[in-house]
Amino acid sequence: MKLNFITLDVFTKTRYAGNPLAIVHVPAELHNTLTQAQKQSIATEFNLSETVFMHQVSGEPVIVDIFTSVAEIPFAGHPTIGSAWYILQYRQKSVQALQTKAGRIPIALSNGLVRTAIPHNIHIHARTFTSSLNDEANPIVSIVKGMSFILARLPSLEALAKAKSSLYEDTYNPDILDKDWKEGLVGTLFYAPQGIDAYGHRAFRTRMHAGLEDPATGSASSALGAYLALNEPAEKGNGPFRYILTQGVEMGKKSDIVVDVTRGGPGVIDSVFLSGTAVKIMEGSLEI
Repeated sequence: MKLNFITLDVFTKTRYAGNPLAIVHVPAELHNTLTQAQKQSIATEFNLSETVFMHQVSGEPVIVDIFTSVAEIPFAGHPTIGSAWYILQYRQKSVQALQTKAGRIPIALSNGLVRTAIPHNIHIHARTFTSSLNDEANPIVSIVKGMSFILARLPSLEALAKAKSSLYEDTYNPDILDKDWKEGLVGTLFYAPQGIDAYGHRAFRTRMHAGLEDPATGSASSALGAYLALNEPAEKGNGPFRYILTQGVEMGKKSDIVVDVTRGGPGVIDSVFLSGTAVKIMEGSLEI
């Protein structure tokens, strides 16, 4: 039996930049019969940071399963943006949401970008990490249970250029996380502040490592945006706060990521929106 697929580059309008994503179409008759093992084997064969299985069942929201090359994950940013962009550009502009294992994700087109409301359950863990690249206690922040990132602020682009591996190499061993949060992956997002852009938004250059380096990581960017918003001065109110993140430059795969965060009061995140675009690269079919 054959399944159709496409690939995209996400968080870019330039082909062969951004972060590659495979989307495999699962017809309605296979919705309940395509096994986890089969999906994992396909994702491993693609060997991309993520592969999406998009179920072609009637109604909304559109069901998507997200796999890395080694495991299923509840949510990831670039598969969400890529899936939303593909649906709204090529399938049905009226679709309003995706359904992931992390929850329902509203989607929309806004000013040429796909804008997605990110499910979030922000948790800052007790453990911190040190790095030779800075003199700070770098926190671990989960955007949802199963997606956690060490956030390491660096003083310059020169320091960012030296950030070539995760601060925690055992990516899929979450034992360092707090009790009841020991699930999923732990990556490291390095970020270097780049001042204020022409529109008055805080800008950053970033790199993310989780075993390998990733050219664009929406979940880590969302975690960083939430963490930054929690630490904005009280006199700024509840936002929204917009952060402009540029990732993947060192890999030759520049990616542009936008995160908007609104607080719900001190220590509370009300909403996280992730925005970006994508470009179609190839399409074909695979055998199962």
